[in-house]
Amino acid sequence: MNKKILIGIGIAVGIAIIVGLFIYFYKPTVTKEQLIQKFSEFETLYQQKKNRGFNVSQAEELLEKAKRAFDKGNYIMANSILDKAFIALDEAKISEKVKKDARERLLKVKIASWYQTITDYQAFNRTADDVITHLKDTRTEFVFRAFWRYKVIPEDCSDLSSPIQRQKCEKAGFSYSDLKEMIREIKKEEPNIIICVGIPTERINAIERDPITGETFDSEEVWEMALDPKKWGLHITKEEFQADRARLLGFASESKYNWKRANAYYPDITNPKFQKLQLDWAKKLIDCGVDAIWIDMLFAQARMFYEITGDVNHPAVKESYKAALKLVDEIHKYGLEKYGKYIYVGGWTNFIEIPDYPNPDFDFVVNMIWEQEVANKTLWEERWDTFFSKVKNRMGNNILVLVFMDEAAVRWQDQPLGIFSQQLSKQEQKEYLRKADAFFSEKRKEHNLPIVFVYPLHGGWMGNNAEILSYGKFKVYDSLAPEFETYETIK
Repeated sequence: MNKKILIGIGIAVGIAIIVGLFIYFYKPTVTKEQLIQKFSEFETLYQQKKNRGFNVSQAEELLEKAKRAFDKGNYIMANSILDKAFIALDEAKISEKVKKDARERLLKVKIASWYQTITDYQAFNRTADDVITHLKDTRTEFVFRAFWRYKVIPEDCSDLSSPIQRQKCEKAGFSYSDLKEMIREIKKEEPNIIICVGIPTERINAIERDPITGETFDSEEVWEMALDPKKWGLHITKEEFQADRARLLGFASESKYNWKRANAYYPDITNPKFQKLQLDWAKKLIDCGVDAIWIDMLFAQARMFYEITGDVNHPAVKESYKAALKLVDEIHKYGLEKYGKYIYVGGWTNFIEIPDYPNPDFDFVVNMIWEQEVANKTLWEERWDTFFSKVKNRMGNNILVLVFMDEAAVRWQDQPLGIFSQQLSKQEQKEYLRKADAFFSEKRKEHNLPIVFVYPLHGGWMGNNAEILSYGKFKVYDSLAPEFETYETIK
């Protein structure tokens, strides 16, 4: 072999050995002073999380190991263990005692009212005091869907550029500042009342805004967050699926679907950008002072994919279910971590129909009276006995179960509140409310389960085609309206 080549190889090998030895023997150092500062930072975070109700036992163990390494002068090892302790602190779960104490309060609820929204009183020529009076009169302990984050909500109505939009916003109280102020007013009079708001999993607006970061998303960016079954190799195209959801939920008015002209899409709960956006909707509402969050259609994606594939272990089902579980945990974590406040989280019970998965960490669940039950002015005992048994078998009997008449998405004929308001006479409505109240009170005793019927006090969309309107002009139900007059029955 050529002598020059051999010399070159020898030099290369020598350099490699030197570099290897340097990497092997040289390790980045951390000074004693740096570690002392790092321990101090950890102690501050540790005390904060411990005081707010997190289980920090794993972080404690790692902290002790890090201290022992530090005392022996092994600063590199101490630093490495301390890094793990920070991770354990970040991943610390809420202590079971904190959950138990918070849920005991929730389980005592016996009177719940649907009041959507607590901020729209000006549109009905009312005052904030009137809203508080309604809640007091009915002895409401749990306000269901007191605010509904369905469309983009401004921080303050004054942020809107159009004078017409500002006026509409002010009359509807449709801003975060309005919600925050109204909660403050209610809590002055009723400090123990639980105010529950709602966020959707079935809708993302074509133009969106993150209320925490202020970031806006145009329709093309939002379309990227829309659910596409083809992502998991399923036979339904994105456009086909979105067109079907648009017809069902009223996201597009045209008969031939064009996503560029739709006002909203059905999001993909496994999409990281949507996950952050949805969590930030919840965070903003918590910042406003709410006590509970109802997540609409949280497990619908997992349930749909289970029905389509027939395979409980299909990746589409697994990933969708996992994403739903994560959101519940993140909401709980945010409330406790930032405010030392346990936020109640609930949703529909369709996760029960998906076997072999862990239960969500729900504090309450919701189910609705069916359309046919309302139309026939009855309640099907067998159906409800079966349902309550399923809840107990899956969740135990320490979970609040709310039962209500859901609002219409499009036509009044398609949902129970629409049928209740448009088909039943005023007298029939009063009688049905009495029947439902008595029925579910009895089921509460029979099943030893905290079941509560939610009174339709104010709000809930009656349908785009509703003809019997509250005060002759509103398509939202109002128990005080002369067209319905169910307020005294609810009291």
